[in-house]
Amino acid sequence: MILKDNVFNKDIKEWYLTSLDIQENSLTTYLSLFNKATVLENQKNKDIFDMNKVELEELFYSLKSPSPQSLSASIGFIIRYIEWAIANGYTNNRSQRLPTSITMEYCSTFVYKAAIIRYTREQLFSYMNLFDDQRHAVFLLCLFEGIKGEGYSEILNLKMADLENSNGVYLAKLTNNKGFRRVIEISDELYWRLEKLDKISSTSIKPKQGQKYFSDSTYIFKKANAKSEDIQLRASFGNRALDLAKVIFDNHNLIASTIQASGMMWYIWELVCQNEVKVVNKEILEKVASKYDTGYVDKNNQYVSFSILRHKIDLDFINTNYGQIIMDV
Repeated sequence: MILKDNVFNKDIKEWYLTSLDIQENSLTTYLSLFNKATVLENQKNKDIFDMNKVELEELFYSLKSPSPQSLSASIGFIIRYIEWAIANGYTNNRSQRLPTSITMEYCSTFVYKAAIIRYTREQLFSYMNLFDDQRHAVFLLCLFEGIKGEGYSEILNLKMADLENSNGVYLAKLTNNKGFRRVIEISDELYWRLEKLDKISSTSIKPKQGQKYFSDSTYIFKKANAKSEDIQLRASFGNRALDLAKVIFDNHNLIASTIQASGMMWYIWELVCQNEVKVVNKEILEKVASKYDTGYVDKNNQYVSFSILRHKIDLDFINTNYGQIIMDV
């Protein structure tokens, strides 16, 4: 991805990006942000760094971010760009009066609600039946039940030896690409689908011309037609599954967190549905954080931010699709 030709002050933005020590995926994100800002900058005939608070908040709305988490990262980037522009003499505008601390509450104000679609477990299974390659379908169910890891490594590292059926309690021992290990409980449905997937020999449910056959591997998610010793799937497999899901679900905004957040709603209901008074408290949220490896404020996963988790929970979705709950956090 590159900056569009009509980007406002394109040379300044390119200079800013070259000053950053960032990875390729971050650069792509920042290029996209600058490209999205182009329309508003040209309407106002001013660069981001010359905008006032009202104009900046109009920009935040225009980004159409589906979550406060993603918007927080975008706002942080924009603030750093403004600070860089001031420090390098590109603007004398110090009229921005954004909050000194960008909280999730503040970011939630600018979330693009139309982009947020959640799916029930029943809906997920109906869509899964439409995938020809069941690796992609089971990949989505893994996301739904809290398995992911950086680069989908927790999913792609799975082997049958990592799964355990302990008297009807199904456990998955997960390992990410940095060697971090954790154990979570999974549903019997996911367990049996993973076991079945481990035994499937080709990409197609029914024999057909052009189907690919899996390499001999202990990984559950097997590589098709591997021609070398490199028999493990990469993150591109997960990206391909999500691209297919966008078409099958008819949702071009669908990303991994769409499925994960949908799973969180289901899991919360599973935790409280047997209780007479269905209350979501800190204990419930800690279980959600542990299963979905999210909402932590430190790298050691010791402290849960209940504020972050509250903003991941769609009460209206749960109440409409599963049952009435009460939030007490």
